Amino acid sequence: RPRRGPAGLGWALWAATLLGLAATVRLDRLLDEAGRHELVTLSASSIPLVVAVVCAATVGLVLAVRRPGHPVGWLLLGLGLSQTAHDLTYAYTRYGLVARPGSLPGAAYLAGLNNGLVVMWVACAGFVLLLTPTGSLPSPRWRWWARVAAAAAAVWLLGSIIDPAPLRPEYPDVANPLGVPALSVALDALVVSALVVLVALIAGAVSLLLRFRRSRGVERLQLRWLACGAAVTAMALLAAVGAL
Repeated sequence: RPRRGPAGLGWALWAATLLGLAATVRLDRLLDEAGRHELVTLSASSIPLVVAVVCAATVGLVLAVRRPGHPVGWLLLGLGLSQTAHDLTYAYTRYGLVARPGSLPGAAYLAGLNNGLVVMWVACAGFVLLLTPTGSLPSPRWRWWARVAAAAAAVWLLGSIIDPAPLRPEYPDVANPLGVPALSVALDALVVSALVVLVALIAGAVSLLLRFRRSRGVERLQLRWLACGAAVTAMALLAAVGAL
């Protein structure tokens, strides 16, 4: 029987994902009405991505409610929520800082966060691949790499939040109230953290292949279903990117 605490948290994260999508659609409409259609976040080409986000969050909800101790469910919820939060903060900051400057409260504070959320869903996806299906690492030898991947995602997020000019080069005049100008040069090296997160995604896929080679019975069937789902999601994402 699902425990109330984890179940309530899972439902709250799932609902936040859907509410974030609805809010993004509303902000996109405002951007369109302001004549800034090029800043719209969601469009017809984004439908595959939206479907993938909703599916990931829904599967994560089921896992989190039924198996609250399994990290993959929470990672899937985090994947869906982080991507939705990125789209929402993008639309919010572009409307409040570019289309209608000063029209939305706190927009300048969210500009850096928006940049930080770019790689968070990638980090979640990498750990989903790394921990599926058992919920633990393939072996203790992967422990150091998991720590490096998590640290890289955290460094990227924190560095983006304190970036003094988060909307450069398009809008270099937009300043970040949370920015630390003294760290401008050091923040240029944040790209290394993003690269580590991308490599972690590839490493997660490699770990999944290694698991599949050693797996038998139910575990092998689970990994086969995951591979099919990952392939469909990858094709949906490629279709969305190609349509941009």
